[in-house]
Amino acid sequence: MSNELLETGLAALAFARKATLGMIDTVPDDKLLHQPCPGANHAMWTIGHLACTDEHFMNKVFGRPFNKFEAWQDKFFMNSKPTENLADYPPITEVKEALANNREQLISCFKALDPAKLTSPLPGDLKDFAPSHAALISIIAWHEGMHAGQLAVIRKSLSLAPVFG
Repeated sequence: MSNELLETGLAALAFARKATLGMIDTVPDDKLLHQPCPGANHAMWTIGHLACTDEHFMNKVFGRPFNKFEAWQDKFFMNSKPTENLADYPPITEVKEALANNREQLISCFKALDPAKLTSPLPGDLKDFAPSHAALISIIAWHEGMHAGQLAVIRKSLSLAPVFG
């Protein structure tokens, strides 16, 4: 049963990432800071935020050292606010690379869990966020889906064609 939990969660992560990349890949680089309304997240913030979120969980759940998170958390993590200044952000190629690499590494962390660990509680106060490692996989996929919805609004406000449907 735990393999089914893992495979189901990983399928949700793969679907969410496919949707996110579909939304991002055709937003022109000169529109990455476009906000559909004042204070809204823009694509650059969303890409960095998802990369930071994966790295955060790799550190807090799996003990992996931080790579970009400490330098980027004030730009992209919880309680950060998107800015209209491109100079406030790392180069987009670096952010997209972190998005891809962090997800690949996070998936490897989940795949390395034995079935008992997969259903075990998360450490510390993370158990308030998700009751188990398996549940965390689904919550990360849900979180990404929420941000993919924001990307869809950005795309709509830029008159870009829908990615789905």
